[in-house]
Amino acid sequence: MEIICVIAGIAIGMAAFVLLIQTAVRNGIRMSGLIDWRTQYELERIDDADGGKPTLHELYEITAKTDSAPDAIERNVRAKALDYIESRNSIHVRNCWIVIGVAVGVCFLTMIITLASNPA
Repeated sequence: MEIICVIAGIAIGMAAFVLLIQTAVRNGIRMSGLIDWRTQYELERIDDADGGKPTLHELYEITAKTDSAPDAIERNVRAKALDYIESRNSIHVRNCWIVIGVAVGVCFLTMIITLASNPA
């Protein structure tokens, strides 16, 4: 029985660790500024589960209805996109902390189960 708990704990711990690494790398790339804001806006929009945000092209069209100057349109679209990206980045950071907490909890739970099943 204890070997099953150890194997299950190791498997769960490894899965959590892989997820943590993937999340950290993804967030690091996105938050580093290496990706153009236009590309990052589209990536975040696609990842968003709600899907309520317009595409970048639609955002330009919506902004063009209120502004006539090309510089103003570009400035307003960029501001809206960067606000959305920033709000999504905070969600990614929160999710990363949740994954870290779950991984640490799984490690402690595995340790407790292993120690409790081994009455040495």
